Amino acid sequence: MTLPALAGLRSLFPTAQIDVMARPWSAPVYSFCHAADQVIEHDKPSGFAPFGKLLESAAKIKDKGYDVALTFPNSFESALIFRLAGIPKIYGYNTDFRSTILTRALDVPQDKKEKHEVFYYLNLVKGLFCSDDHTWENELLKIKLAIPETEKQAARELLHALGCNPDMSLIGINPGAAYGPAKCWPTEKYRQLAQDLLDTFPDAMLLVFGTRDDMEAGKMITQPVGKRGINLCGKTTLKQAIAIIDDLDFMVTNDSGLMHVAAACSVPIVALFGSTNPVTTGPWTDRALVVRHELPCSPCLNRDCPRDFICMAGISVDEVLEACQKILQ
Repeated sequence: MTLPALAGLRSLFPTAQIDVMARPWSAPVYSFCHAADQVIEHDKPSGFAPFGKLLESAAKIKDKGYDVALTFPNSFESALIFRLAGIPKIYGYNTDFRSTILTRALDVPQDKKEKHEVFYYLNLVKGLFCSDDHTWENELLKIKLAIPETEKQAARELLHALGCNPDMSLIGINPGAAYGPAKCWPTEKYRQLAQDLLDTFPDAMLLVFGTRDDMEAGKMITQPVGKRGINLCGKTTLKQAIAIIDDLDFMVTNDSGLMHVAAACSVPIVALFGSTNPVTTGPWTDRALVVRHELPCSPCLNRDCPRDFICMAGISVDEVLEACQKILQ
């Protein structure tokens, strides 16, 4: 969701060297973004990174001669890395007690919870580098990834090796979500949906995406459909997954990173929302349908549902199947 902000920076500074420091799980996304000149990986263990790890990340960029560092994450450590690297100007939002590290800090917009997060990052760029009456071009506001043909061909060869028929349509299912189980539609419902989708679209194959943690869910979903289903969970890199997603006819997904990847690839999406808010984190594309049950407790933003999980469990397979048929029309 930071890609429009990066495109905004590029439009303002067309000749500047704009590098992105990103975690390994998101770095491939930026490698497919034309606004970034170079992608530098910043790894860290779970929880607050040990100081030595921060020094390692700072060392990667210390001697590159950067004039300005812009920190999109709200975390203290993201700003501290730039301070340790000796970058003279460090800009970002005034969050997480880091005002002493930032050389210029902007207040969080009051309407943050009322707009998509795309505008949260664009507002940072605008507040730092533009006049108050500056407006962004509509084309810039789109999230777009450009997948090289070499990457797409390699992805097709991988699918072929796994038994995918290249003449069939491709339907994607993404049953996981990194934030927590409250964002996930029940796996047994995905399993039934998979069978119904392949009955509805007899010339299609089903691809299930996810990490190693999703392998059992992927197996549960693909087993009943036999050779027409391929469990890709834990079998691809993120770069490979992005290239495969770019070739999908449509995708059914929870609110997740891969949902945003599909949106950036202009793939039609049926997105299932429960605990999170589609207004702020929904798929940023006009080729998506959101299936969601509005409840008094939603959006709760919890990782785990403390109640009956009816926001997601209450979404029926027939509702989702209908949305899939509608998005293709």
